[in-house]
Amino acid sequence: MPFAAFFVAVCLVLCIFDAARKAALCILLGAAVGMASVLYTANRLERIRVQYAARPLVLTAEVESVSDSYYPGVVDAVLRVEKINGAKTSFRVECETLPECEAGQRVQGRFVLSVPAQRSRVGLYADGIVLLAEPDEEKPDFKQLGQSSSFRARTHRLQQRLSAALRRRMDGKTGGVLAAMTVGDRTHLSPELRSAYRGAGLAHVLVVSGMHVSILCGEVFRLDAHRKKERCYAALRLRAVWKALLALLLVGVTGFTPSVCRAAVAVWVSALGIWMYGPPDTLTSLAVAGIVMTAGNSYAVCDIGFELSFAAVVGTVAGGACIRRARDAWYRQFWKNAKNPVKRPWYFKLPERLWGLAESVCISVCASAATFPVLVLRGLSTSLYALVSSVAVLWLVEPVLLLGLAAALTGLGLAAALTGLAPALEPLHRATAFGAEVLVELLDRWALWVSGWPGAQIYF
Repeated sequence: MPFAAFFVAVCLVLCIFDAARKAALCILLGAAVGMASVLYTANRLERIRVQYAARPLVLTAEVESVSDSYYPGVVDAVLRVEKINGAKTSFRVECETLPECEAGQRVQGRFVLSVPAQRSRVGLYADGIVLLAEPDEEKPDFKQLGQSSSFRARTHRLQQRLSAALRRRMDGKTGGVLAAMTVGDRTHLSPELRSAYRGAGLAHVLVVSGMHVSILCGEVFRLDAHRKKERCYAALRLRAVWKALLALLLVGVTGFTPSVCRAAVAVWVSALGIWMYGPPDTLTSLAVAGIVMTAGNSYAVCDIGFELSFAAVVGTVAGGACIRRARDAWYRQFWKNAKNPVKRPWYFKLPERLWGLAESVCISVCASAATFPVLVLRGLSTSLYALVSSVAVLWLVEPVLLLGLAAALTGLGLAAALTGLAPALEPLHRATAFGAEVLVELLDRWALWVSGWPGAQIYF
């Protein structure tokens, strides 16, 4: 609050000057909207706490995610509450001692809800978890109601099927990395490779992020775009709709992570721009994504995935702008000093290739600089060789992702292939899986090698 008061005071001072008045007014309006969102979230949480905390209740809920627990026969789960004592409602709770079940199932039982401890409250609220739940010891009455039919549950089952199809013909470690990169299933990652990728500065590769969404939404339609350089506007609109639907599917399959949600909103804004005859820019899409993601829960900004994703995008945009301005200035100076400004010299292609390498380096440096404060404030670690790794192996991400997706989709059709309906899918699945496995093996070897260098990780 003191920092916010200082921030608002500075904006009010800026309103005095004509040049900064519009920007200051926009910032003040944004601050007012943010305060309204905070008050709305606080009132909603308070109503839920007063209405449901500290009493036994019969909950009907969908299991959104599960993780291993220290106790046998139980799991740590996040539940989306659908009904309480028969009355419809909607909020999330965490239960650390839920009887063993799977994500995507619907369960019913008698639970006691409680308010989270003060030290962990912000982190839970950032994940949308309002209360903690414990089964009633006297009369739990726990039972499983079968599979849920919600969009989240259906896409989670699709993720598990894609992951299983992807890992069918692969080594366990390689398949775990590829499943994490392609469909966001990180349950099969070995601790050794997790640590190696973190030490090599490639931990973001194992998380499905905006880069993956951009690659998939761009590559699926790139071949069709190359067929017709002159496309009618109706075709562009149809293509934008399919991109938006694909982004929505990716959000569900990867579990509604902040980075994918941000990228998906950017795709939706881009599609809306095509329909409204107004192409959006990156900062506009980023702002809309932030507003959408925090509209119902102002604590979402405290999620580390949200902070890292938005900081990385701002750094990427800044890096691209810096290298673009430097390149334009170099071109202007080059043609100004050229003896023949009409003829293009034969050696001009070399600087263009060097500018591509410089762009990768500049964007990596700016993205790392933008995320560095978040890592320090969160007490995490960074890699001393993150820049080297990014420039050296990030070109592998796109072919790995496309081959992995092809292997997963063809692997899903193997059941039909075994019945003789699609015999061509099995050799295609083998070829794509082999190609993806070879490339992932290169990534694994690089991560293990770089993480062994002295001082690979810096802990805060």
